[in-house]
Amino acid sequence: MTTIADNDDDARMQGADGMREIKVGKLNLVDLAGCERVRVTGATGQRLEESKKINQSLSALGNVISALTDSKPRQHIPFRDSKLTRLLEDSLGGNCKTTMMAMISPASDAFNESHQTLKFANRAKHIKNEAYINEDVDQRALLRKYQTELKKLKDELNERNQLMGPGYTQPEIL
Repeated sequence: MTTIADNDDDARMQGADGMREIKVGKLNLVDLAGCERVRVTGATGQRLEESKKINQSLSALGNVISALTDSKPRQHIPFRDSKLTRLLEDSLGGNCKTTMMAMISPASDAFNESHQTLKFANRAKHIKNEAYINEDVDQRALLRKYQTELKKLKDELNERNQLMGPGYTQPEIL
């Protein structure tokens, strides 16, 4: 049904300001099975239960894609309806660059599945994500950054007080 490989890749490097930065990336590879039609496959027992779960996940994925591509924005996107949509939350509507490939068959007996796949892919291509670089800095670098910002703000406040004149009383600085 689904093969998912999740790879968090940390790249440590020195930034231009001397702070140590950590860039984090995530890679999801998903192979979605086609809709499992019980009457076509003749599945029974455990195979039937697997088919039900596959169909349930694909249905939840379709609901999420519909919610994300709706012309009127929705308050709630149903990511929690299945494990699949929960795992793909960043890829579907979050901070990821996403590429999707839809595989279809030229066989005439697979026309219906190919048509459904193309309809699904057409809806999915309308999802818009805004990806940005996730950067974390270590504790000491973050402290230095905040100390520098605090010093800059104090200097600006002192400048402003000098411009206000000698009768101006400065508010207390923490």
